[in-house]
Amino acid sequence: MNIFTERVKNQHYSQPIQASLLKHSQEYRVLATLRYLFPQKYNKMVAGESPDLQDFENSIGVEVTAAVREDDMRATRAFSQFCRASSNRERQKNKTQIESSGYSIVPIQGSRLAISTTGTSNGEKNFFQKNVRKKIAKLRQYRKNFNVLGLAIVLLEIPTLEAESHFIDWICEVFREGDDLFDFVYVLSSRFCIYYDAQADHFQKQSISREEQTLLCTIARMTAEGELTLDDQEWQ
Repeated sequence: MNIFTERVKNQHYSQPIQASLLKHSQEYRVLATLRYLFPQKYNKMVAGESPDLQDFENSIGVEVTAAVREDDMRATRAFSQFCRASSNRERQKNKTQIESSGYSIVPIQGSRLAISTTGTSNGEKNFFQKNVRKKIAKLRQYRKNFNVLGLAIVLLEIPTLEAESHFIDWICEVFREGDDLFDFVYVLSSRFCIYYDAQADHFQKQSISREEQTLLCTIARMTAEGELTLDDQEWQ
């Protein structure tokens, strides 16, 4: 990955990505992070469908999921629509949806806006494990085409320090419930990437700087929106 190109560093967004492209952007974010941190291992991997990331040459598949509450997803979608609304009536409707989800609209850096919620959820473990179980239930359909399967869990909100220290324990709890499991798991946040090898019962954690995360997310969004392709220099 060549993430420090002028094209990426000079790209700035004043509005969130369209809701319809959010899932693809998250998948490209995972792909960009994996290629950046582990270039030799994932340089053949591309975006696909069932699972979301695919390397047919090495028979490796990675499914992507976001560990987030339904209210968080609803607020994110409503905020995207709010920023693109063409009338006060539409904006008020979106604002009501945002506030009913426990969020509020706040100004950041001049005229830019963002959504914010107060406090952190006591149910981080439940939301996290629910997403893992949901993806494990679909493992059988992925194994038809891939020998090795992994799960990448994207944390859209900054986790509490307590949650950060227990992600691997939460994954192991779920894995003890069944036999057909992912071979490895990645947990990605805005500041770190945790890798867990389920076969060896081993994990490692790598830090990601704010600049690196910003550039990786920018590349992911540019790709989801069609401004970049996997053949461009940023992905090499």
